[in-house]
Amino acid sequence: MKPSIFLTARSTVIALFIAISTALLVASSIPQRSTLGGKTPAWVEKLPPSLQHGTELLGLDYIVGSSWFAILITLFWISLLISTVSQYLAIKALASRIPPAAIPQESTRVDCTLSVFAPIVGAAGYREVRNSNNVHRFVKNRIGFWGNFLLHIGLVVVVFFSLVYVLTQHRVLFRLTGQEITRLSKDSVQELRGILPQQKGLPYCVVLKNLEPRFWKNDKLAELSSELYFTDKAGGDPQRVDIAVSDKSHFGPYIVYQANTYGRVFDLEFVSAQGESHRERFYLPYPPSRDKAAYGEMPLAVNGLLLKGKFFADKDRLSMKLNDSPLTLRLFQGKDFLGEITLTSGSTGQLGSLSVRLAQTEWWTDILLDGTRGTSGIFAGFALILTGVLSTYCLIPREIIARESDGGMYVQHVARRFAQFYREEFDDIVRKVNDTKRDER
Repeated sequence: MKPSIFLTARSTVIALFIAISTALLVASSIPQRSTLGGKTPAWVEKLPPSLQHGTELLGLDYIVGSSWFAILITLFWISLLISTVSQYLAIKALASRIPPAAIPQESTRVDCTLSVFAPIVGAAGYREVRNSNNVHRFVKNRIGFWGNFLLHIGLVVVVFFSLVYVLTQHRVLFRLTGQEITRLSKDSVQELRGILPQQKGLPYCVVLKNLEPRFWKNDKLAELSSELYFTDKAGGDPQRVDIAVSDKSHFGPYIVYQANTYGRVFDLEFVSAQGESHRERFYLPYPPSRDKAAYGEMPLAVNGLLLKGKFFADKDRLSMKLNDSPLTLRLFQGKDFLGEITLTSGSTGQLGSLSVRLAQTEWWTDILLDGTRGTSGIFAGFALILTGVLSTYCLIPREIIARESDGGMYVQHVARRFAQFYREEFDDIVRKVNDTKRDER
């Protein structure tokens, strides 16, 4: 069996479709690295080492980025491409065919010449496309012949660029703290790479210069924007990049996205009763409303202590705009409550046996860099699919075949969809032809 016949066989297409659908279903049901920012899912870490290696080798923790899934998509695309080429040849023959000279029984006779008939059908939108041996073919909405082909071309484009997207996938997620220079490296980012990523390196560093959240009157987030400064190499000049949740930007080969996660970070300095000091960074999300606090907790590297904190956007709870709201901290050891303290920037207090100082507070937010290729092609493919669907169902091609015989013409109406719906159109043309002939008499 020829490869082209095998790939377009119904059984092959169904098998590929089932395999791809099953893979996507499993990927949507089991946690994947793509949904965890590149981290290994917990279910993989619980497996024995041998099974962990097999899982990673087969790509079961990142199915859509695995080699075998790419092979399935490639085979499906080749099958679709071969089918589309065959369809092109069939539609081309259909669109340019010459009807037989034999007069069908369903034809209607009109006593007129071609010179009278052609202008009337032309006024109704029919254009003569082929004629031979006194047989004339008039077609309306000829593009409708190609609707199904355009739909298949769109599918070919979508599947191809989806494959490109899977192969070149490269997403980088990182957290920024206001006013700090963040060196981008494998240790400071969560990175997800496909089989053939195009971007080999990351920008050198980035600074979050400003973060500005805006809110509706009901305290819901209306807009979140950031002012960033990227440097592509050591010693390079910083380049400003402005982004918002609904407004991406570009830096080099990457698209820069603003994540909708943000809040305040508090730098805390702890001093134990023995004089030992250490520094902790406490990330808290932004409060959900003016009268509700943002909560968070963080384990401390001191005798299993757990630190819990909260703060309001506005100290008077009148607005969502940040307004010198203090940070309240609680310290626990297991279930035992050890103490509570409220701090403002620069202040110091006692929390259990620990002396705590709030050194500074700044904004934090998450930023996504996407160097994946193929997104534009996927959208272009969907545009072709939509064009094909509209052409197929809104521009239905109709034909009028006119055969000259015995001093008159035998006309036949052909509509490949909804023939009875367009029958009135044909009857109206025949009536106009007969009226014109009657007026000439």
